[in-house]
Amino acid sequence: MSEHFRRMGSGLVRRTIVILVLCTTAVLGTSGVALANPSISGSSTGPGGPIWIPNYGVGSVLRVNPDTMAVEQTVPDVGDHPMVIKALPDGSRMFVGNFGPGNPLTWNVSVIDMPSGRVVKRIATLGAPYATIILSRDARYLFVPTALSVTQVIDTETLEVVRTLPILLPPGPAHIEVSPDGSSIYVMAATGLLTKYDAYTGAIQAPPLFLNGSTPGWGALSADGKTLYAVNFWAGVTMIDVATWTVRRTVFMDFWGEPISATLTPDGKQLWVCMYNTDEVIILDAQSGDEVNRFKTPGGAVYAGFSGDGRTAYLSTISDGVPLPYFNPLAGWYHAKQQAWDPFMWNLAGLDATLTAYDTTTRQPLRSYTEPGAFVAGVYPG
Repeated sequence: MSEHFRRMGSGLVRRTIVILVLCTTAVLGTSGVALANPSISGSSTGPGGPIWIPNYGVGSVLRVNPDTMAVEQTVPDVGDHPMVIKALPDGSRMFVGNFGPGNPLTWNVSVIDMPSGRVVKRIATLGAPYATIILSRDARYLFVPTALSVTQVIDTETLEVVRTLPILLPPGPAHIEVSPDGSSIYVMAATGLLTKYDAYTGAIQAPPLFLNGSTPGWGALSADGKTLYAVNFWAGVTMIDVATWTVRRTVFMDFWGEPISATLTPDGKQLWVCMYNTDEVIILDAQSGDEVNRFKTPGGAVYAGFSGDGRTAYLSTISDGVPLPYFNPLAGWYHAKQQAWDPFMWNLAGLDATLTAYDTTTRQPLRSYTEPGAFVAGVYPG
C-alpha cells in the first residue's frame, strides 16, 4: 500500500494507510446458489448465508452474522495479509489471496473448508498474490495475478496451479477481470495500461490501452462483459467499451481522494466507488458514469459488497489515525522492509476496521462490527 501524508482543508495531517495493493512494479454459475453480484463470481455465500471477511491487519478471516453483525467464528493464521476472498457456489471452499511479499514462504492462496471454517491447504504462488483474485464465471478456475508479473491459474477442483501466464506488456498486473466465457483476461497494470490476453495461452489479444490515470488497483466488469471499469488510484474511474477496445469515458475525481475500489450493484445499474482518503462513497450511474449520489463514511472507505437483492451494502472502512509508513506500490523493495514490523505499528496506532451494513436506498447505516485491523473484500449473503 502506498504511504501518503496529505493536508486537507483543515490543515491537519491525516493518515493514509492504503491497505489495498493498487498496483505493482514487479496485481457461476452452475449451481443453484444465487450470486450476490452476477458479474462477480464467488461473491456470495447464498441465501441466508454469513459474511466472510478477511482482516488484512491481523491475518485472520471472520465469519459474521449479517443480521446481528456478531462474529460467529474466527479463522486464525490464514496467511500473510489476507486481502480478498472468493467462494465456490456450492458452499464448499473459499480461496483467500494473501498479499505477503516480504517472505517467499508466505506467497500463497489459502483454501478454507467453509462448513468447518478450517484452512485445508495453502497453494504456493510464483510471487505474492496481488490486489485481487478472480474466479471464472463457472467457478472452475481461480486467476491470481502476482508481484512477479505473472497470472497463475488454479483449478478449483484439484487445487493445483494449471497455468502460469507471463504479463509483460506492460509488466505489473494490479487487477484482472475474466471474460464471461473464460477465454480472455483483461489485465490492468500499475502504469495505467489495460491489455487483453488469451486466458489459456497468454497471447496478447489487444494492444495496451491507456486508462487516463495511474495505478488501477481495482476494477469491475459488467455482467454482459461489454463494459470494463478501471479504478485509478490517481484520477478516477475509466469506462472501457470491450468490443471496440476504446475508452468510453473517464470520470475524474479529486486527485487526493484516492479511489481504492469499485463494485457494481447486483442489478448492474450503479457503481459504488470507495474513496479512501476523503472518507466517502461516490455512487455512479454504471451506464453513463454520471454521479448519482455520495455519502460520508466513518473512516477510509475500502470496499463495498452487496446482498443478493441489492438492498443492503456491506462496507469495509478503516478508522482515521496517525500517519504510518506502509506498503508503497511504486517501490517493491520497500514492501520487504516494512513487512516485518507493520503489524506492530498497526496495533500501536490502534487503528480499527469496521464492517457496516447500509440501506442502499437511504444510504443510512443499519448495524456494524469493529475490531483492530483492516477489513478488505469478503463474500456476502446472496
